[in-house]
Amino acid sequence: MQPRAWTLAALTIGTEARFTREVSEADVDHFAQLSGDHNPLHTNRAYAQETGYRDRVVHGGFLSALASRLVGMELPGLRSLLLSMKLDYLAPTFPGDMLEVLGTVQSLHHAERVVVLRITIRCGNEVRARGSAVVRIQP
Repeated sequence: MQPRAWTLAALTIGTEARFTREVSEADVDHFAQLSGDHNPLHTNRAYAQETGYRDRVVHGGFLSALASRLVGMELPGLRSLLLSMKLDYLAPTFPGDMLEVLGTVQSLHHAERVVVLRITIRCGNEVRARGSAVVRIQP
């Protein structure tokens, strides 16, 4: 899969990109291995259910990684450098959930070669996470 290659000149306020991704059990297990976060809320279904959740809870960092994928592969894609990102996690995500990751250009700063994106991660009509990313587009 090749990244899209938006140029700063081609972007306008409101430009959007999105992708969908179903979160698998293996995704949660691999992210726990990668991050070292083996909290039983993420790794033990019985424990998660005892604490009031229907299943293991997907790491918030996994959702952040999907937002990073959006920046690096979709908007702006090639030549992007993520400078900062802020996400608020509004509802838990579980294995088997189909997520839509959406980025929308909120502002452009041509002198600095920077774009600010609004990031929204949904499962159906429910917003699971939202926030923003500040991205520099390299020449």
